Amino acid sequence: MKAYEIMDALIAESPSVHEKHVDTLKAGCADKEVKRIATCFIATPDVIRAAAAWGADLLITHEPTYYNHWDYNGEIPNDPVMQAKKKLLEGTGMTVYRYHDHAHDHEPDVITVGEVAALPWDCDFDGHFIVKLKTPMTAKEMARDIEQGWGIARVRLTGDLDTPMTKIALLIGAYGDEKHYEYLRDTDCEVILVGETCEWRIGEYVRDGAQLGFHRALLTCGHAGSEKNGMEHLVKHLNEKFPGIEAKYFEAGEVYTYLK
Repeated sequence: MKAYEIMDALIAESPSVHEKHVDTLKAGCADKEVKRIATCFIATPDVIRAAAAWGADLLITHEPTYYNHWDYNGEIPNDPVMQAKKKLLEGTGMTVYRYHDHAHDHEPDVITVGEVAALPWDCDFDGHFIVKLKTPMTAKEMARDIEQGWGIARVRLTGDLDTPMTKIALLIGAYGDEKHYEYLRDTDCEVILVGETCEWRIGEYVRDGAQLGFHRALLTCGHAGSEKNGMEHLVKHLNEKFPGIEAKYFEAGEVYTYLK
């Protein structure tokens, strides 16, 4: 199959195909014949090199390659880092597509399904945002499970950390402060689990709430930490959907390093 045929088939699984979206060609040739697909959360230079060494024809990334949501519509600025990355990609001969808008628009969300599957929780997932634990856990216990299940170094947590709770809103990635505030204020969710958030607004709201007697907690996992398992989980779907084409996940790691 050609690269564009694979991506068209993935996008077609979404309830609707967006007229304008970011799930487009980022490098290489759309007509490239594909025998091996690499997936990643984000195409770092290390990921690009590793995928190329493995023999990937198509690299599917979840996040932008050039630090801009639209990847500058292919018009990469004359920036030394961006141009060096472009040269690296061109040298590999790989085709690169992004799979983001239609992954999140899928019902259920492709990325969230992968994240839930990587956790050791006995729970119910509504297919959108809400996870209900069958056995209550404290925020501290949740954080330990998340670090182990998602393979991340640190979960930052604030709020009520010692009361057993059951209802969690998975607002992975960067849904934005308004969405975070909405779930803290207008629902019976006790915990919001996020990738990125505004510390002075959402973090302090949750901390103040706990000090005022409200049972709320915030678990912040980093953008990569909260979504990368979704792109790893996608490999299973690709292997089933495209028999004869091998798929493999490549780990980019977290953007930050933590000192012991």
